[in-house]
Order: sequence, then structure tokens, then C-alpha cells
Amino acid sequence: MSDAFLEPAGEIRVEKKIQKSRFIASVCLCDSEEDARERLKEIQNEHKQASHNCWAFRIGTDPAAEYSSDDGEPSGTAGKPILGAILRADVTNTLLVVTRYFGGIKLGVRGLIDAYASAASEALEAAGRVKKRQTKEYRFSIPYETSKSLEHLFTVCEVALPDQSLSYGEKIDVLCRVPLDFRIPFEETLEEWIQTGRAHRE
Repeated sequence: MSDAFLEPAGEIRVEKKIQKSRFIASVCLCDSEEDARERLKEIQNEHKQASHNCWAFRIGTDPAAEYSSDDGEPSGTAGKPILGAILRADVTNTLLVVTRYFGGIKLGVRGLIDAYASAASEALEAAGRVKKRQTKEYRFSIPYETSKSLEHLFTVCEVALPDQSLSYGEKIDVLCRVPLDFRIPFEETLEEWIQTGRAHRE
């Protein structure tokens, strides 16, 4: 199983009109259920006058936490189509709120499902996707003579540059995040360095 997963490349808001109703789809990046519910409250407060603020979110991987709400629309016509759009886009750590301002024309069950699904899908498509990796954090220190070996280890274990933090003093203090696919070889090498005095645990 790969440690890779997809997230929206950025946050975005897309608006469209369907049968005189305004649909505003907001894509938010969230790293926890608590974060998703806080962002949801913000959007609900922003659109207090809206007819509905229907939503779905998906957080994490293996397994992901998935929740949705019709927010007063007929059961199954809003939350599930929004969540379905998230699943089809294959993204996680995502909150998607579709706000509706009723325009006076009833859409019917099928019309509502199509409207919420299309608004959600268009917003996700506009947001784009970016590949991320699940990682594990490590903290340790090394003498300066081990720095070249550390650079090589980072390359072999595909540790991205933003996931490398080095502080230079009497020794080099290392804070890094290693992709889970490379956790075992990284830990084996680190343990060998510790046993031979080429690294020290923080």
C-alpha cells in the first residue's frame, strides 16, 4: 500500500446559477475533523441568509473519516452528492460546502441531486489536485562529519526539502518527516548511526 494521497491544490469558491437559485461551492483544506467543523461554522455564519449550507468532508486516510449533511434539503439530495464528488475526485483532507440561495423555482429530487453534484464537482476541478505523502516525524542530532551521509539518506528515502529542518550549533539538530514507505530503511540506518556514535536521539 502506498503512502501517497491526493488533496485539493488550493482553496477556492465557485458560483453558478441553476433555475434562478445561486449555488456557491466552497472548497476548504482541513487537517482534522475539528478543523473541518470550525471552517464549516465560519461559512455558515458568512451565509446566514442562505436557504441551505449543505456540506461534506473527508479527512485522513486508511480509513478516512467521511461525513455529510443535507441541511434541510430532502434526504439524500445534497450531502451525499457532495461527498460523492469528493470521492470521485479521490481527494481527502477536504471540506466542501455548497451554499444555496433559493431562486423561487423548485428543482425536484433529481434536479437537486444534479445541482449539488455539479456545483461540487466544478469547484473541485477548479481547485486542482496535488499529491501528498503520509510521513513520520524524527528528531535527532548528528556531528558535522555525518552531514554528507544524511544528505544521501534523505535522497534515498525521498525526504522532500520542505520536510527537512536543520539547526546548526555545536552539532546539527535534525527535524524531518519521512514518507512511510521509507520508514523502515530510515530507522534501520538511524539506529546504526546511533549505535556507532554518528547520531544521537533528542
